[in-house]
Amino acid sequence: MSWYCIVGQGTLAHFALVANTGNVFTQFEDLNTKTPLEDQLLSHNILRLGVFMDSNCGQSETVLQMASDRKLFSHRYHWLIYDRLLGLSRMETLFSRAQLFVDADVTYAIGGLEPTSRALFTLYDLHNKGRQLGGELNITVDQEIVCHELECRVQRYLSDLHTRDRLQHRKSLTGMIMRATAAVNSMPLNTSQEIILSFMETRDRIHLDTYARLGYQSRQPLREMLDCKFEYMFRDRWTGDGNVSGGMIGDLITEAADLSIAPFIYSFDRALFIKPLTKFSIFRDVCMFRNPRSVSAGLSATEFLQPFSGGVWLAFGLLLIVAGCMLWATFRMERLSEWRPSLLTSCLISFGAGCIQGAWLTPRSLSGRMAFYALMLTSFLMYNYYTSIVVSKLLGRPAKSSIRTLQQLADSSLQVAIEPTPYTLVYVTTSDQPDVHSLYLNKVAGSKQSPDQIWMSTEEGVKRMRDNAGFVYIAGAATAYEFVRKHFLPHQICELNEIPLRDASHTHTVVLKSCPYAELFRLNELRMLETGIHFKHERYWMRTKLHCYQHNHSVAVGLEYATPLFILLLGSIVLCVGLLGLEVLWHRHGHTALRH
Repeated sequence: MSWYCIVGQGTLAHFALVANTGNVFTQFEDLNTKTPLEDQLLSHNILRLGVFMDSNCGQSETVLQMASDRKLFSHRYHWLIYDRLLGLSRMETLFSRAQLFVDADVTYAIGGLEPTSRALFTLYDLHNKGRQLGGELNITVDQEIVCHELECRVQRYLSDLHTRDRLQHRKSLTGMIMRATAAVNSMPLNTSQEIILSFMETRDRIHLDTYARLGYQSRQPLREMLDCKFEYMFRDRWTGDGNVSGGMIGDLITEAADLSIAPFIYSFDRALFIKPLTKFSIFRDVCMFRNPRSVSAGLSATEFLQPFSGGVWLAFGLLLIVAGCMLWATFRMERLSEWRPSLLTSCLISFGAGCIQGAWLTPRSLSGRMAFYALMLTSFLMYNYYTSIVVSKLLGRPAKSSIRTLQQLADSSLQVAIEPTPYTLVYVTTSDQPDVHSLYLNKVAGSKQSPDQIWMSTEEGVKRMRDNAGFVYIAGAATAYEFVRKHFLPHQICELNEIPLRDASHTHTVVLKSCPYAELFRLNELRMLETGIHFKHERYWMRTKLHCYQHNHSVAVGLEYATPLFILLLGSIVLCVGLLGLEVLWHRHGHTALRH
């Protein structure tokens, strides 16, 4: 720690001797000639600066008043103020109205030289648990220090302040009323505070003001740990411009509130005014839509032809024709005394073997039967490979849509609806990201739909997404997932496509950078995280992941999937009837020719 000393001429020599002996870096300013407060105390980058001041100098009260106005009695400055005048009346006069907060590090030393050439000092710890909240000065006697020429030692402790950290001594804010700001969107702001507080305490309909109610309920243990009361200010939005003004964050920056109930995403613009304390929860906005039925679980229109490419089907057909020709040649070479099959009959036998239907006529020779075995084995392998692909496709992961990015969604013909929560609405309409702006122009500003078809409630949007394949609903994951679990069957969850509207972020509890309660809040919130209190609330309120039970459902195959087969069968019947008619005409023509 570096020391900045504001002393008079009489005190300077002895203090400089002690400081140099202890190898302490010091900088001295004469308080009798000027008021050295502007540059040295305000314009520095030191994490912690010690300030020693002789309060008996002429301008000491002016310096203390300036320090109070500029809020320099904070955790960044360790003040050691020396007073030769005995009694507490002057101390109370100097600090009763000072901007002294709960994180103040101010030690007031009273004493002086004794006849035995030693100095005896009594140290007091000064703080105020809530100066801006009407708190009063708290003076705690600490210890007696005896100083000789080159060293000082503790003579006795006058309280138990030395046994614990300063914040542990000040952690109880009994009787104080903390100002808390919260956002409520599901009911008008003119609703009575009793009704709003009753709503914030409920645990049903978790899609309404999810983050606000989670923050409210998870902060109740904090209120009990601080042993204080909360005075709530309710707003209708987190911020007015999406960054740093208006709403809850505006209350923090203007110091109208000491803490916010709901968490915030820590951004560059906000970092100029606020600082994060602890991680609160995951925040995600997603674009969700179900796969169209043609690419979802089930058989597609061309399912029976898809496992093999056109080249494979052609090669297999040629193989059957060649095998039929070889069988015909084999039958002729065997010189059967009875009926000999024709070339068409031999090809039909080959086709039956290819369809795993067997054959009613087989060659008698060993070479012919071995060729028939080869044909049957080839057909068997083809059949098993074919059925394996079909079954694996039915039982495997459903095919996903080719739309994978937000820009592709913006350029697509899919219909889009958006959850009208303030953080989603503001982000979609004001974001400067090119893909989000394109989505807004194409799907919102350039849409011909009515506003109620674009800004749709969460439950209605999720139901419509379930019933209309290809309908896109944009919502927060924490709110939408509750209705997805409620209205979707397990295998329908597997058919969901998700495109992030923005990158998943951690929300944090935040306070103003100059907030005197920042460290006190942080320590208590870390305690709640360690004991699992916050996780219990987060696990109940935040639904951030969906489980796809893709192997626990059966595929319903309707007649519409077999339509190509029935069309093929109908075409075959028509072709056969036509060939039959031609054969009848040819037979009659032959009989007529014989008669003549």
